Amino acid sequence: MTTPSPKASVSGAAELSPNRLASLTSSFVSIPSVNGEHPERDLAVAIETELTAVGYQTELVGGQDRPSLGARMGEHPRVLLNGHTDTVPVDDAPHWRFDPFAGVVDSGAVHGRGACDMKGGLAVQVAVAQWLAVHGLADGLVLHFAMGEERGEPGTEDLIDAGFVAPMGVVLEPTDLHLGVAQRGMFTMRITIGGRAGHASRPELAHNPIDALPALLSVLEQLQKQATGTHRLLGSPQWTPTMIHSGVIPSMVPGSCEVHVDRRMIPGESVDEILTTVGSAISRGVLDADIEVSVAEEEGIYDAAEIDQTSTIVGYMTSAIESQGEAVRIFGTPYSSDIRHLINSAGIESVTYGPGRASEMHARNEHVQIVDLALAARVVALFCSRAITGG
Repeated sequence: MTTPSPKASVSGAAELSPNRLASLTSSFVSIPSVNGEHPERDLAVAIETELTAVGYQTELVGGQDRPSLGARMGEHPRVLLNGHTDTVPVDDAPHWRFDPFAGVVDSGAVHGRGACDMKGGLAVQVAVAQWLAVHGLADGLVLHFAMGEERGEPGTEDLIDAGFVAPMGVVLEPTDLHLGVAQRGMFTMRITIGGRAGHASRPELAHNPIDALPALLSVLEQLQKQATGTHRLLGSPQWTPTMIHSGVIPSMVPGSCEVHVDRRMIPGESVDEILTTVGSAISRGVLDADIEVSVAEEEGIYDAAEIDQTSTIVGYMTSAIESQGEAVRIFGTPYSSDIRHLINSAGIESVTYGPGRASEMHARNEHVQIVDLALAARVVALFCSRAITGG
């Protein structure tokens, strides 16, 4: 009897079937793991159960309540799959079509918070790992299920430090099944405008920091327009004000006003240089204001990252994608992810590729198409089988 080739066997594999992937994704969505609200442990343990059932060695790394899960098969790592277990919060649940944590399967999609970002990707990781194990192709597979990615926490770093590494890696963030070889970096800038508090009935006796806001926002707009440098896949740097906070009660002139700015970076930029640039621009453009510029450390710093398009992993992934009758679409991810740790810190040749569309990430009525889950699973399974066997 001839053993079917990996290419032939992925098309009819029970582990990679649409129903199986939808079921896994739904079950993961129904385990809330909102960063800052629901610890990731329950989800990590549920995934661990799926993997140990087919022979993977697993380890919970990090804190007791919020561990990351690492898994491996064999003693000679060859390929790594990475994903994160946390999600962003839900801020408008009454307006969702379905309960954000019910994991409803409807109209060819799995719905709920994290379905796209990125519990669909986690389901693909688990399904591929199980398919490889069933077919005796898993020797050399390493898996990351990292906590805290949404807030720049060290889940992936902890797994790397614990020895869960391999020469090549795929991060299964949503890419609409495009192949990401570069990513923007990101950090959150905190700009604090100082003032002098006072009673709102006598504003002339106080110094209202809100008065400086129009000038500050104008400076940021000019920095965006004057942004120098561009990247062939990532475009230009971005400055986006996202949060403004000031005051404690309406009848009081506030003592300070805080503005958060989302700063997207391209390769070659550094945080220190950006802070110097914005500090100088503000000092020129916002006169007579006491302003401090700093990094909002609680949000983390995501460095930009990229690999050469001629890398081995790009060739392997290209072959796997084309084998499914799909065109290969190389791009750079506009968002930031833990791939920076794989490429920049661990020296792992890595790409981003996963089910789900960027428009669904962090969005109301988040969902992921089941057909995309199935295609991603077949592609990643074929990639892993080749990376592991060298065939």
